[in-house]
Amino acid sequence: MRTATINYFTIISIFALMMIGLPAVAYATEQNTQVNSTAIKTTGNTDHQKLAHYYEDQAKEMQAKIQEQVEAFNHKPSTSFLGRNGQRIKKHVVFKIHEFEKAAAENLQKAAYHNKMAEEQKNRQQFAESGRIKG
Repeated sequence: MRTATINYFTIISIFALMMIGLPAVAYATEQNTQVNSTAIKTTGNTDHQKLAHYYEDQAKEMQAKIQEQVEAFNHKPSTSFLGRNGQRIKKHVVFKIHEFEKAAAENLQKAAYHNKMAEEQKNRQQFAESGRIKG
């Protein structure tokens, strides 16, 4: 009887956690489609300039998070880094800073790529409008 009750509550708990997690997944998907829908015009062309600005903003946000972590790290008393837990905390903060730096670098690379594509797109439009191509 006891194992059946434990199994029953385990199943109910898992189901409840899934129900709580589903709206978060839907929200994340909605955010991703909002970025993509603003960057793609109705003609099907991608607006690389908007994407470049988006990735630049993301990189700035990562830089702000890095600065926040560094300030929190510097204002922490040195005694909090003593012992095993202190070393774990220190390693975790350094790891988070490293991950934010990687994300910022990736976003800057994506922004540079989209800036390059936007420039090429602008040059193609100028060339097409100049009348050199007869359609």
